[in-house]
Amino acid sequence: MVLQIPFEDAFRFDPSPTFAELRENEPVARVRTLAGAEVWLVTRYDDVKLVLADPRFSRAAVVKQGAPRVALAKPMPNSLTTTDPPEHTRLRRLVVPTFAHRKIERTRPWVAELSAQLAEDVARAGDGADIRQLVALPLPIQVICQLLGVPYADRAQFREWTELGYSMKMAEKDLVEDAMTNLTAYIEDLVNKKLANTSGPAEDLLDELVRAREEGDRLSQEELIAFGVNLLVAGHETSANQISSCVATLLRWPENWTQLVEEPELVPSAIEELLRFNRFSEVGQLRVAVEDLELHGVQIKAGEGVMAALNSANRDPRAYDAPDELRVDRPDNKHLSFGFGPHFCLGAQLARIELQESLLALVRRFPRMSLAKPAEDLEWRRVLVSGLAELPVNLD
Repeated sequence: MVLQIPFEDAFRFDPSPTFAELRENEPVARVRTLAGAEVWLVTRYDDVKLVLADPRFSRAAVVKQGAPRVALAKPMPNSLTTTDPPEHTRLRRLVVPTFAHRKIERTRPWVAELSAQLAEDVARAGDGADIRQLVALPLPIQVICQLLGVPYADRAQFREWTELGYSMKMAEKDLVEDAMTNLTAYIEDLVNKKLANTSGPAEDLLDELVRAREEGDRLSQEELIAFGVNLLVAGHETSANQISSCVATLLRWPENWTQLVEEPELVPSAIEELLRFNRFSEVGQLRVAVEDLELHGVQIKAGEGVMAALNSANRDPRAYDAPDELRVDRPDNKHLSFGFGPHFCLGAQLARIELQESLLALVRRFPRMSLAKPAEDLEWRRVLVSGLAELPVNLD
């Protein structure tokens, strides 16, 4: 039987029981994506790591003519996410210095200060304040705009394009392509303005990439634009959703919030556990097999899509003790939420800083925060990177 993914019981707090059933009984299963493609779904921890790291599974092949697709939006060619080594290695090398651990840590004081300011916005809003709108969205958007060199004043427009471009609603299918076209044109216009003014020092990451473009064959115009689109979207969409999910998950079981109020030094550990426990997506990361192989007795042919379900791997009892329990002090938490292998998330440390500092600011400012409505009544957005549509809270 071919299952439809996302599953019918997707887009809610708890993962679909189908993932657990597949992990135990059918670790390589046939599923049909929203785009109508039939692919293999891999659900166990070790198998997900294999698919993400083994060169027999390609990211570059997902943009070839006739390749299977996961979502409504077409993957963007010439980007970090749609190339394999050595092209991927060349592109990644251009931006690794900006996102290096030591350098990105220098943003922490600023992110902490911004988080504290946003917490005051929550205080002014009072009971019923929406954490998504007041903290989860503005924090990562301001950070990525500053790092990348995108005008913060344009945030409403590129947010709309991003939400439409990554929609998982069939009713919005006709709007998806237009949204991605508009987002790409926006970045192209920004790049062209920077190309026209390269006399001064580089002030942001796009400036640095533009200069790499000007220095010869290090970066093509298409690669430069793809960089801008990917970094802008990935730099705010995932963090915004995770900030909301982290706060909401803690407040589902208020004893966890109380524990962090009393032991704020546990916040880094809590964030790692929340990254494991919550889901980035209701689907998975797609690869295309470039040669025939066998996995758990299943014959996978060259050209077939293989989807690595990171969210399922993070709940695999083979990898974690009591994986369905939230333990904010869980040791040695080797979750796969940032991926694995060559495509491990470039902005992982930046995301950690944003998540840690925003949670610290809220825990310190609102020790008695609670959900303003039952968790089961909160609405989820049907987008590729899943998250809450709102997060209203009471402050006292």
